Amino acid sequence: MSYIVISSFENVATGDLQSQGEAIAVFPSEAPARTHFAARASALAAAVRTARESDANATFISWLVILHMPLEVASAEEALEDLELVIEETDTVDDPFGELVVDYQGRRYAPDAETEYPRKDALQVLEAWLT
Repeated sequence: MSYIVISSFENVATGDLQSQGEAIAVFPSEAPARTHFAARASALAAAVRTARESDANATFISWLVILHMPLEVASAEEALEDLELVIEETDTVDDPFGELVVDYQGRRYAPDAETEYPRKDALQVLEAWLT
């Protein structure tokens, strides 16, 4: 089985702030996926601080998730294709990723406050991106 880490970093007003290739990574087991998850969380926190310096009034959202894939996947493209199938074949409309989620972290950074970004909202964004 494979694990994938998917991340998102955006300025609510202007959109995605990640470089191409940063959003998804595939791992053969959970341990390296968790290591990447932790490193990516730190990188996103640093990116928010840098973006805040450029735009003090912006609102940023960052989230990342580890998904346990039901089948072995060899690449990010293959993982995305499999996730599309999961969405198409699931009976649970509210949470098509269900038991695939191993870990999640999300934050909303408004100019005056930092709050948790709900997992449900992030997974809805992911679902929309995949379909």
